[in-house]
Amino acid sequence: MTQGGRRILIFLSGAALIGGLTYANRDALLQRAFDRAVDKAIGRDVVASLDPKDIHVGFCGTGSPLPSRDRASACTAIWVGGKLFIFDAGEGAGETLSLMGLPLGKTEGIFLTHLHSDHFEGLGPLALQRWAGTSAATPLPLFGPAGTDQIAQGLTQAYGPDSKFRMAHHGATAVPPSGFGFAGTVIAPGVVYDQDGIRITAFAVPHDPVKPAFGYRLDWQGKSVTISGDTAKSETLAKMAKGTDLLVHEVLNRDMVQAMAEAAARHGQPNRAKIFRDIQSYHASPVEAGEVASAAGAKMLAFTHLVPSVPNAMTGLVIAGADRAYKGPIRAMRDGDVLSINGRDDPSHRNLLD
Repeated sequence: MTQGGRRILIFLSGAALIGGLTYANRDALLQRAFDRAVDKAIGRDVVASLDPKDIHVGFCGTGSPLPSRDRASACTAIWVGGKLFIFDAGEGAGETLSLMGLPLGKTEGIFLTHLHSDHFEGLGPLALQRWAGTSAATPLPLFGPAGTDQIAQGLTQAYGPDSKFRMAHHGATAVPPSGFGFAGTVIAPGVVYDQDGIRITAFAVPHDPVKPAFGYRLDWQGKSVTISGDTAKSETLAKMAKGTDLLVHEVLNRDMVQAMAEAAARHGQPNRAKIFRDIQSYHASPVEAGEVASAAGAKMLAFTHLVPSVPNAMTGLVIAGADRAYKGPIRAMRDGDVLSINGRDDPSHRNLLD
């Protein structure tokens, strides 16, 4: 055997030995990797990386009622002035917020845009994450249109048995009885929060037959975010979003949804086809949302509540045409995204789930 051959043989033998030892110790290696990951996750401090002078807008649910593996249902969170404000909490929102590392214990309130179930069906898990995860001492404040008080009462009652088990198991220090459940408040259009320089204003948007339906604008230290809620094209929204740093707008691509309606009809599903046709009238198209952003003079347009809720690689199809109506920066948001607003430059972007 040549000298080169012997070297190759020695190398292969050594590699096989290392591979064998690694395989034999794989469980120990995996355990160490797990321990490191747990320590990193529990010690994670997202807030420390967020500039306290900025408004930080987190996207905790960018999907719609249509199932998606990539997206939770409607949820937008704003971290500002050391406080967390959550707008809608659809299915999966609580889990996504927790994975993002946003401080649920600092939640000032959840503000519902309207009472379609995909905007509130994640409230129960979210409240549990806040209560048990942060030892919250007061119920979770819930604000929204008429019927919000019924949802708060119903969820508090529905989770009642679960709460008793948790208190019996973990004790009143870890899960204070006073922190369980919701405190529901019905609001009307106008200023609905005004503390420490943070002002939140609710306003009506057209989502017929769902009435009332709200959008929200948050203002703080000369910076602002406007959230459309579910809406058809709205002049009121354009007025309320005047000069806003960020317009967070829902979107429905009618061509794609019409294709879904036609497919349902071809496959003998007339009721499903009707629903796909019906929903086209009370959501905004990409072009219409762009027109609203342009009329408002918004500094940036961020799309959420994507219909259809396609995989992230296909979002360009859903928002196609928006750039014809609006010439500012446009983003189709993903779950975990955060846009940070400093009032001078375009909002910076990061994803807390990457």
